[in-house]
Amino acid sequence: MKNHFYSIWFRIVAAFFWVMVITICALGFTIHLFNRFNVWGLLSLPITSLHILVLLALISIVFGSLVSMFALHHVLNPIMELSKAMQKVAKGDYTMRLEPPSHGPKSEMYDLWNSFNQMVQELAGTETLHSDFISNVSHEFKTPLAAISGYATLLQDDSLTPEERDEYINTIIQSTRELTRMTGNILNLSRLENQAIISEKEPFRVDEQIRQCILRLEPVWSAKGLNIDPELERIVWNGNMELTAHIWNNLLDNAVKFTPPGGEIRITARVLDPWLVITFQDSGIGMTPEVQTRIFDKFYQGDTSHKKKGSGLGLALVRKIVTLYGGSVQVASRPELGSTFKILLPL
Repeated sequence: MKNHFYSIWFRIVAAFFWVMVITICALGFTIHLFNRFNVWGLLSLPITSLHILVLLALISIVFGSLVSMFALHHVLNPIMELSKAMQKVAKGDYTMRLEPPSHGPKSEMYDLWNSFNQMVQELAGTETLHSDFISNVSHEFKTPLAAISGYATLLQDDSLTPEERDEYINTIIQSTRELTRMTGNILNLSRLENQAIISEKEPFRVDEQIRQCILRLEPVWSAKGLNIDPELERIVWNGNMELTAHIWNNLLDNAVKFTPPGGEIRITARVLDPWLVITFQDSGIGMTPEVQTRIFDKFYQGDTSHKKKGSGLGLALVRKIVTLYGGSVQVASRPELGSTFKILLPL
């Protein structure tokens, strides 16, 4: 930016320099014409030095003004266009784009134009991201909140049987847990955005943590008749237990969510020096290549119909935590043939 400023300042100084050069040349040429054609002798009035100075001053003002207007317009016009474009962006118009100037691809103004267009493009992407977040999260929050409100109202009916009352209470509990999970993912992802390292590490059994995750979700996958096949080696690993648990919970939750009734989910954990390798393989609906390229984006949902519950934050949270550990997430999937997520964590 500093180089751009000096370049623009140099253009302004150069413009004023050429104004002075052209004005002086014009004065010299005018005096030459006056002398050659004896204009001074044709004037009936007595000509004094003061009159000559006034005449030269008027000529200087006229020529200087014309040349200055042209030069400054040429120099400052791109800056004025940039200023007007920035005002439109400030009012929320993120479709604004500037055409590349005619100074050439290596000029400073060309770089400014490109930087401005890139900035607006990033702002437009951020605005779209926020809009998607509001749309998706509000939709996902609306469903469990409506269930809680509706069944809580039904519980006020004294004629309910014990079975009906228990059913309504269980629905309220499930909706509350869904809200808790979504808000937890949002808060955790927000907290991790500005975090550079994983702190509060301690040795713990990764295989036991995954088993606890499976047991925690047992009511969900057993209701769909899913078969969970864990093949877990005994692994002691040094990490943050709370954050690591989010990895397994979100991956298993996704596998259960997108696997049809009667399907199978296979979970493996083993050590392949220098990596701790955990895979979640399901026989679910799978994903297209286009969906796979975006599944780790925040608030993105491959199922735009919202038939599957979720806020589009689970996999974004998984990748963020794994990245902070210095690991990676690999995914392989084909439509109707299931998906496999492989987590690599450094030992």
